[in-house]
Amino acid sequence: MDMLEALRRRYAVKRFVPGARDDAALDRALEAARLAPSSFGLHPWRIVLVEDAATRARLAERSYGQSKVAEAGHLAFFAILDPVTEDHVAAHVARLAAARGLDGTTTSKRHDSIAKTVLRKKTEDERRAWARAQCYLGLGVFLAACAADSLDACPMEGFETRAYDEILGLGAEGLAAVSAVALGRRAGDDAEAAQPKVRMPAEELILRR
Repeated sequence: MDMLEALRRRYAVKRFVPGARDDAALDRALEAARLAPSSFGLHPWRIVLVEDAATRARLAERSYGQSKVAEAGHLAFFAILDPVTEDHVAAHVARLAAARGLDGTTTSKRHDSIAKTVLRKKTEDERRAWARAQCYLGLGVFLAACAADSLDACPMEGFETRAYDEILGLGAEGLAAVSAVALGRRAGDDAEAAQPKVRMPAEELILRR
């Protein structure tokens, strides 16, 4: 499907066909997210897929009445590294060195450059804000890939973040939930599907100098 056509078709689905899945499309969207741009290529975020029905039911109770958390065919969470650490930088630089055949001096300089920018020049709150910004790059690419593959999706921030982190055990893994994404197939009776898409006109959004 043409990308613009896909984006015109997509919307934040309110009602899904219960349990309707597309594992192949999800896998392609996940790979697209893996290939998303990120500062230094560091990707200070992770995607958590929740398959267990009981866990999803518990999450739905903490989602302000959004039943799609439990009903949609798939449920994914985008979570930031909280905190981003020296170990994350070292692991990324090691992958860089192995993939590109960097010598020891170049590897050390790359590590110091990334660590200085990401860790030493930022406060804890600034690192968290930076990680969230990077996470949304991945989320945007993921949603576009879903649209191109006709995998319906609804990104959500409307949930109790601390409860989600606890239910999913994210804190113990150094992660913090940022956005949930329900995925599957839109229900035929989802009234939102018939509504026209409303976006800012191009002449207001795009400023030319």
